[in-house]
Amino acid sequence: MTFVQAEMSLLQAAASFPLYGRAHCITAALQQLSTGSLQLQAEWTDVVSDLITLCYRMSDVVSPVVQSSSPEGLIPMDTDSETSAGLQKILQEIQPRDTNDFFTSARELNATSDEQTRTHQANASGSAGEAYRVTAQMVLVCCWRSMKEVSMLLGELCQSMPLHTHTHKGLITEEQVKGVGQYFREQLLQSRHRGAFELAYVGFVRLTDMLCRSGSATLQQLPTLWLKEVLEEVKCSDHSSKLCATRRSAGIPFYIQALLSSEPKASSCSLLKMTMKELTALAMPSLEGATEHSTVPQVHALNILRALYRDTRLGENIMPFVSEGVKAAVLGFTSPVWAVRNSSTLLFSSLVTRIFGVKRGKDEHSKKNRMTGREFFTRFPALYPFLLSQLEEAASSVESDSGQVKLHPSLFLLLLILGRLYPSPMDGSSSPLGLAPFMPFIISCARSAVYRTREMAARALVPFVLVTHVPATIQTLLESFPMEPGPRTQQNHIHGTLLQVLFLLRSYLTDTHRPQTPAEDQDSDIIKNLRPRLWLATRAGYLSLIATASSGWPVRNSQLKNLREETLAILMDSELVAPRSPDEVRLSGPGTTQYLQSLSCLATSVAMDSAGMWGIQDVDGVQKDLLRRLLQCPHYEVRQLALDRLLERLENMQCSDLQPLPFDLSGTTLTHLAMNEPHSACLSKVLQVLTVLPLNSILPWKDGSVSLNGEEALEYLLSVAEKSTHSLELHCAALSLASRLMLHLVEEKKLQLGGAAVAHVALWGAMVAQCCSEERPVEVKLMAAEVLVKAMPTLLTASNLLLGISHTLALWQSLFTLLQDEDQDVRDRAADFVCYVPKHLLTTGVTTGPVSSPVALEMGVKLLCQLFQVWGQVAVGVISLTEWLLGDDQVELGSADTPDLDEEFLFEKGDLNLWVEPLQWAQLLHTQLCALSTAPSLPAMHQTELDRLSSLANTKAQTAGQALAALSPLPQFSATIEHAKLSVLKERATLAQNIVAILRQKDLS
Repeated sequence: MTFVQAEMSLLQAAASFPLYGRAHCITAALQQLSTGSLQLQAEWTDVVSDLITLCYRMSDVVSPVVQSSSPEGLIPMDTDSETSAGLQKILQEIQPRDTNDFFTSARELNATSDEQTRTHQANASGSAGEAYRVTAQMVLVCCWRSMKEVSMLLGELCQSMPLHTHTHKGLITEEQVKGVGQYFREQLLQSRHRGAFELAYVGFVRLTDMLCRSGSATLQQLPTLWLKEVLEEVKCSDHSSKLCATRRSAGIPFYIQALLSSEPKASSCSLLKMTMKELTALAMPSLEGATEHSTVPQVHALNILRALYRDTRLGENIMPFVSEGVKAAVLGFTSPVWAVRNSSTLLFSSLVTRIFGVKRGKDEHSKKNRMTGREFFTRFPALYPFLLSQLEEAASSVESDSGQVKLHPSLFLLLLILGRLYPSPMDGSSSPLGLAPFMPFIISCARSAVYRTREMAARALVPFVLVTHVPATIQTLLESFPMEPGPRTQQNHIHGTLLQVLFLLRSYLTDTHRPQTPAEDQDSDIIKNLRPRLWLATRAGYLSLIATASSGWPVRNSQLKNLREETLAILMDSELVAPRSPDEVRLSGPGTTQYLQSLSCLATSVAMDSAGMWGIQDVDGVQKDLLRRLLQCPHYEVRQLALDRLLERLENMQCSDLQPLPFDLSGTTLTHLAMNEPHSACLSKVLQVLTVLPLNSILPWKDGSVSLNGEEALEYLLSVAEKSTHSLELHCAALSLASRLMLHLVEEKKLQLGGAAVAHVALWGAMVAQCCSEERPVEVKLMAAEVLVKAMPTLLTASNLLLGISHTLALWQSLFTLLQDEDQDVRDRAADFVCYVPKHLLTTGVTTGPVSSPVALEMGVKLLCQLFQVWGQVAVGVISLTEWLLGDDQVELGSADTPDLDEEFLFEKGDLNLWVEPLQWAQLLHTQLCALSTAPSLPAMHQTELDRLSSLANTKAQTAGQALAALSPLPQFSATIEHAKLSVLKERATLAQNIVAILRQKDLS
């Protein structure tokens, strides 16, 4: 009956009786059977035959949706009459009415409406009056999940049921297996919805696995036959083909992957070799140019190759074909057809991952995802002549002297691959694959008019220069610059060459294999070639080069010392330090930001390094004034860079034996910035710097004639944190500094809890508690954990309740929330509070080192109960812990007459925190409450409070019980989440009732 209803109205099937649930149950039941020892062979044969027929029938119902060109709900454009007819029937049910609102807005179907009378005539005993929430998305989900379960069920039947042959009686015949294979072929090659063909792939893999293990020679030959057929179909495909050329060729790569995975690993991989040979030939550009008959097969081949290179099961067997794949991807970029270029991009990305490994960090140029040039060309020797010829062709097009921007389509890919290589100590040994031929072409890319090309060329040049040849190469590049600017000076060439020198110098200075003794003369030659070209100091690249050279070589080098002194003179006369007009103060134009940032890097190095390095006489005055000018620069990029360097230096001073700053850092400039900085990123950096500095050195805050004492500064920081929720970095910096200032004022006894101070404490506590909620980002919760851990000895365990009982309990509750957070880093950081608890409060024999978060949670609750007795607040503690035990969850019962249509949504997210165990938390609170309730120091409880707690617990227990009773039969299975939540709520209410009963019993006694 269900199939009949679904065939009449897929809309009603999606709303009230989806098919995939029953198919899933059948699959699960079959998995529990021992199919090799089944009795009643004839009956089971009929069952298998009926199940296969029902699977085909289910597929026919939902196929029009998942095989349409737009299964996600757009108006279909299929020309196939049969498919269009099925789709139009479904669209007529959903009734778009000239808008796309029906794709997102739910449509309520009433079984008694005139519009749906025809649909429900087939179900005379139907549920009249029922309401349904149906969207086009729900119809689609019903369809692809039904296809998924059909595929899984067919795969399970083929894999688990014994095969019927001439010599062995089984439950499934060869013809049925061939029919199932034909079904998978149609679904994988024609389905457009990813969910449908991905799960069909899983079922098809089961089928191919069964074919390889079967004793039938006919079945064992099917994968080879199917593979040849699909490759021939791909080769002959065009725009009229049923194969999907969009959606990354949809299920075609999955179909071929499944067929190749069926090949035994111990074999010669003949199927893989044949497939890769055919596909790489198709993926290469046609000699006749891009035509309709060559473009579609080429797109399919590129998409299939991408899937095969990503398939980890093929392992090292796919590596011999990587070179051909790279060639196809690089040449595909030259195609005039967008679809080919797009598929080539995806293929190239997969090949980079296959060659260099999965990216495991944020650094794009980490050596974890790189290899030496020698290793690369040894593993892929066929790429050596190909990349060299392609680079030669691409480099010839980058000349920008004509003023025209020319960008070869493949240049980006070539430089990206070459930039992933790095030098090897073995590069100097003899090898037929020498890297020297690449150098002239990479160097010529410095003339490109495209900034990104110049940068990538500079990065790609490094692995092609032997470490012993770096000084000579740098010298040659520097000598290509004229001694003074001229009218024929090409600016792009200057910038590109400076970048190449900079990257080579950075690599050389960090290379542990560079020669140490004879290179000193070469180093002097490099510096000697830098000095005559100081006219380049108006270039950002040259300034970065000077800064790198200054920090990389020792002071004793006289050439470098002279260079530093001359560079310092240029810096002090620059627009950044000594602007001579308003235009220089508000310097703008192309490249201004990079120029000022490079000047800033040089200036921060001068300001924070030792005076002897730069030959400065008036140490304190010059360096201090230079840093002040940087922090007061009107360009926020300069201020941000200076603050970054200052923060890095101050943090390193705390963590290592680094020498202190060569001058006393004044807090006046920083507090002025903190009170007037308009840029949020700079303001957050200022607050982070202030957090590192001793508070006594920056209090009071001064801004001209305005002076803020500690409490006023606290008020200002809290207002910044309250208004900066749009910027996580600023919010965390402001609240972190405010917390540090709060602790400082409490320790110095300068914060009197009265008047405005109470409001400040309440606001601070509310912000910290808000930062601990589940939906907050991890960075915010880590900051909150740091604040609470540092506040442990001063505020949370203070014997005199400095913040009052209510604010102190709020902080404890926030700490317990973090100890049950889903992120492990947050839990571990919050668990560090154990290390900050005063020793006299720790139980004898308990370790004071780091503990796991569950142990820390139990220790924290026990410690809090102990503190209640120290504070003389046992009664308040019992009431508060009982309220925590009851929780804040509310149970709302809907009306039985009017179902709540908004109660559930498709793909609605459940609880964000999957780590927390509310029942264990409740039991922990109950255990400690039982011990606290019997404490001798507990005074008699007010009857009013007991009545309030009793009423609250009884109400919650009754409401939870009614809600549980209102659930559908067997709610553990039909409404698992709701049943679990309500059971926890009822248990918590029951435990609270038990605590109230204990308290009443004690009062009576």
